Amino acid sequence: MFSRTVGLGALASLLLALPVTAADYRVIGKAYALGSWQSPVYEERYTPRTDAGQAEVHYVDAEGKRIALKALDYTRGDIHPSYRLEDQRLDRIWGAQWSSDKQITLKRGDTENPESETVKAKARQVIDAGFDPFIQQSWKALLDGEKVTFHFAFPNRLTNVKLRAERMGAEDSPLHHKEREWVYFRIRVDSTLLSLFADDLYLAYGKSDRRLMVFRGRSNIPDDSGEGRDVEIRYHYPSD
Repeated sequence: MFSRTVGLGALASLLLALPVTAADYRVIGKAYALGSWQSPVYEERYTPRTDAGQAEVHYVDAEGKRIALKALDYTRGDIHPSYRLEDQRLDRIWGAQWSSDKQITLKRGDTENPESETVKAKARQVIDAGFDPFIQQSWKALLDGEKVTFHFAFPNRLTNVKLRAERMGAEDSPLHHKEREWVYFRIRVDSTLLSLFADDLYLAYGKSDRRLMVFRGRSNIPDDSGEGRDVEIRYHYPSD
């Protein structure tokens, strides 16, 4: 559900045709390939959320060309938005859309004929960019040393995965870019067996403002050949 007249797919196709400089961005994330810190391989540019609960993320390559677009719908809440990510280079999509109050339809693959699977929504259900407000909502528990579990809708695998977030020391975080005043977290699969097949994610947040400053893990944007890649994304907030 995106709106009564324009679906997520139609909006994504429309916005992909717009010039990259068309919007004023609320957040910009610069994604660096691990071990290569001189210049980002792409940028994530987040538009402000509209009064109707919609937002976009524009993905731009090193030459300034838009390569992908994600359309988000937050009408069901901050931590589990419906979304559709379209990669313009590869004609591929990934997405998660509420099909009822208790079910989420996940999609991946060819733009015209993607694979899909419907999964049951769980308690503490998180989708895509919703992990950020979830961390902020769980702030006190995490800073008190609790391990906070949640379910994450994962279109790449067409499944709903149980994850665990926990605080860690700055000295234990593998992030390349660190600041003393930040707070550091790790997110991992909440299963000893499954964790053997999935890498951890690492985050850094501003302690006073609870803003996401750095993310390190598998990118949702593959490289030009369609292969997955790990990145470190550094965020700043132009609206400040």
